[in-house]
Amino acid sequence: MSKPVAEARGARRVNTASLLKEAQTAFRNGNISRAWQVLEPMVAAGIGDQLPEAHRQALHYLQLGCALYQVGDMDAARELNRDLPTDQFTPLRYRLSLRLRDPLQARRLRSDPSNGARELADFRTSAGLHEIWAHRYRIGFPLYAARWQAINFPKVLPERVTHAPLTADPAQDAGLIVLEQGLGDVLFHLAHIKAEGAHERSAFTGLAKYGSLVRRYFPKATFTPAGKLSDALGKPRAHLAADFTGRGYVRRGTISPGILLDSPTRHAFDQPVFGICWRGGSGQNRREERHIPLRFLLDMLPMDARFLALQFDLTEAERKILQADPRCEVPLADITQDPVQTIDMIRPLAGVISVDSANWHMAGFSGVPLLAVMNQTAHWFWGPDADAASVFPSATTLRKEDLCAPAISDWIAEARSQWQSRPVAPMPLRHVTPPELPPEARPLFLTGLPRSGTSMVMRALAGQGLWLGDTIPGNPDNPEGYAENRALRETQLKPLLSLLGADPRGIAPLPRTEALPPCPALARRLLKTIREEGYDGRQPWGYKDPKLSLLWPLFARAFPQATWVVVTRERDKVLWSIAKASFMRRHSTSPEFWKPFCACYDTRLDALRQSGVTLFEIRAETLMAGDPSPLEPVCKALGLGYDPESARKALKRG
Repeated sequence: MSKPVAEARGARRVNTASLLKEAQTAFRNGNISRAWQVLEPMVAAGIGDQLPEAHRQALHYLQLGCALYQVGDMDAARELNRDLPTDQFTPLRYRLSLRLRDPLQARRLRSDPSNGARELADFRTSAGLHEIWAHRYRIGFPLYAARWQAINFPKVLPERVTHAPLTADPAQDAGLIVLEQGLGDVLFHLAHIKAEGAHERSAFTGLAKYGSLVRRYFPKATFTPAGKLSDALGKPRAHLAADFTGRGYVRRGTISPGILLDSPTRHAFDQPVFGICWRGGSGQNRREERHIPLRFLLDMLPMDARFLALQFDLTEAERKILQADPRCEVPLADITQDPVQTIDMIRPLAGVISVDSANWHMAGFSGVPLLAVMNQTAHWFWGPDADAASVFPSATTLRKEDLCAPAISDWIAEARSQWQSRPVAPMPLRHVTPPELPPEARPLFLTGLPRSGTSMVMRALAGQGLWLGDTIPGNPDNPEGYAENRALRETQLKPLLSLLGADPRGIAPLPRTEALPPCPALARRLLKTIREEGYDGRQPWGYKDPKLSLLWPLFARAFPQATWVVVTRERDKVLWSIAKASFMRRHSTSPEFWKPFCACYDTRLDALRQSGVTLFEIRAETLMAGDPSPLEPVCKALGLGYDPESARKALKRG
């Protein structure tokens, strides 16, 4: 063989390997049509027999895999499925045979003598899913129960437990339940288990992140992450959670559990916001059938509404698109970490617009209006009519091909009307003894215009027993010190402003306070920060910062039982003080420059006053004159003692 011919053949082999790798990546990412676009020329040219064995097998597997999702040449896939030896890709080909309605080939694959117990379990599981999808539940669920031994399905049974088949009698149930599969499925299973009413004190195991769901919905139960099950327990018997859906169907005659897990919420200061999700979950659920390109979805959304991105695998390109759209918000949290935090992010929403994903379950089981964009190959959850309302009463189902701007606008108008009539969560009563909550849950947040005397008021309250932690020391601008927790400012408040694209110093640009995205972990983060500073939870704590005026809805949601103080001062004095402060002079030394700045803060402070939070106003001039009496009701609300004499001395020193 000549050298040029050998080099040409080598180049073809490298090219084929590269193309197959590209197709494999696209297939894993759910881009089935792209995978087939790469494969089609090779399939059409019939070069499979000319390829090295590993490349030929990869080509055949991908060709059959695309056909399983109804992409590619179905006749060629049917022929390939029949021609290959029955011991090759058997689980995948069995599923494809069922999809192609080829029972003879399915029987041939099932009868191969090399099949072992796991292969047979895989066939039963595939057949069960096929029957369930066809809504023949009484046949499908018993077959589906074999999945714990199946090959072509995720490993669902932890190594340290023994599988216990679920019988028809709850009284015979084992004490341990394994939460399996993805978040949407787990919520669905938990709803069925809760509806049965027999497992409030059971033990659960599964991925660590599901522990918060058990603690929320089964507060008397226990949860142990699967990786932390002790060998000392032996191998306890455990049920698989999905099997409770089959038992629920036998009991109710429907796969709907018939209950909600949560309820919608609304704060007095909330605005109607709609969640959006445009791409399905991992693996095959990400295929184009469950995907609406983000730019197309945004084009269909009305201009007079606000939207929160609920896409768990948001790309950087998508983030930039959303941040450039004034209607849209991106959560200030990783929504993959704690499902309860994500649910609590969804509960205040006016509604959710989503393709089939865990968002359907989080919104539906919370009673939040759901516009369910239904793909063609509907999941078996949704009944013979492919209707999400068969499970969730709050759902309106819209076929993907019917999705359009008028349909979305009409649904948003109705959902907004429902949100307006949603009960508003009661806020704490003003000027009363604090509720029986631990001090860490009812902090003091003190704010106002910069240079309005907030530091003076906070120092006086610290003298009455309020915990402040390590505060910013004095300087020529404020010789007595700022009474402002350094760690909270530097590690929490300023980074939040930066994430929002605002000035971390709180000058310009300012965030749109009425359009802040949720930050569900804020309370946990603040408490973690002050505990690391030595806060022991035995006394009320407080945080002062004029920049709280810009972010107050986030802090009000994080601590609904907080007490707020707004400090006011004569405007001319504020303007004069701002204009001469070193950290403000870099912008301007003219009071005229700062007048609009103060007006921007005033707008946000007025919204805080009208929000319904527990709020006191203190005029700085009153304290400057040596009268500490405005501090008394604040101290009473916080549960602090009030000593007017020591307060008067502190003010005099200031």
